[in-house]
Amino acid sequence: MFQLIPTTINFDFLGKSKPFVWLSTVLAVGSMILLVKPGLNYGIDFTGGAEVHLRVPTDWDTARVRKELTDGGIKDPDVVQIGEAKDSEFLIKVQASEKELNQVSAQVSEVMAKRVADPKSYEVMRVDVVGPEAGANLRTSAFLSIFYAMILISVYIMFRFDVRYAPGVLRALAIDVLITAGIWVVLQREFNLTVLASFLTIAGYSCNDTIVIYDRIRDYSRLHPDWDLEKAINRSINLNLGRTVLTVLCTLFVVVSMYLWGGPVLRDFSQPMLIGFLVSVPSTIFVANPMILYMEKRRIKAKAYANNGSGKKRVARPEPKAHA
Repeated sequence: MFQLIPTTINFDFLGKSKPFVWLSTVLAVGSMILLVKPGLNYGIDFTGGAEVHLRVPTDWDTARVRKELTDGGIKDPDVVQIGEAKDSEFLIKVQASEKELNQVSAQVSEVMAKRVADPKSYEVMRVDVVGPEAGANLRTSAFLSIFYAMILISVYIMFRFDVRYAPGVLRALAIDVLITAGIWVVLQREFNLTVLASFLTIAGYSCNDTIVIYDRIRDYSRLHPDWDLEKAINRSINLNLGRTVLTVLCTLFVVVSMYLWGGPVLRDFSQPMLIGFLVSVPSTIFVANPMILYMEKRRIKAKAYANNGSGKKRVARPEPKAHA
């Protein structure tokens, strides 16, 4: 049977993990700082604004729609083409204060009436309004959904395997999501509901390969009780390396295809996924798995402390000499 990576490979992943652990931790801390300042570039889903679904003349493209709206006095419209090109339908997103929300539709209609020669060639098909208060509540719910997803995944790992395995998954998940969010801040791309769905997908995908490796670690620990835990972890990672590479390649084929040919809407979904998937591979191997060894050492140390009361080896005192 064809094997992409021979099963005889025996690379010491745990021995090389320290630089990756430190680098990922520094990047995660840096991402947290970026999330505070300058922060994510929130879309109108989280800040409040209006979405207007337009049908325009068939010879108009995204740049033309944006130019006509801007020239008509609409500030910084976000224009996305939806559907097929022959439909010539666009989604216009405009940030506005609560008092101006109800005026956006009328303003867009007024601009289009002046800019389009034939009134029948355009149509305002739908208007959605999000108030600032609703946007703020939605923003809180967005972060809570990511947090709850990470916690529930860790709880599943704890019951599915062992308490020692959960911290590694939680740390790897946090690093994947934080680094992806930090890169998103640097790019200053809009953070909207589509991007949020992508972040939740990253959290789910991140633990996929980790669970398979954890299952091998548990099996080797049972089949070879004479092996130390470090050897079992390294052997499990090496045996799973081919599957890891194939899974990543197959996933990247789909995500890259969505990014290149999926249009603006799918691009917002696929770009953070592409970043998160590339980050999750080293974090799974070099962050999640070493945490098992760290937790096992803590368990042994705690057990030794409980047995002798101080954690130090007791020295037997000599018997007192009997007096004549």
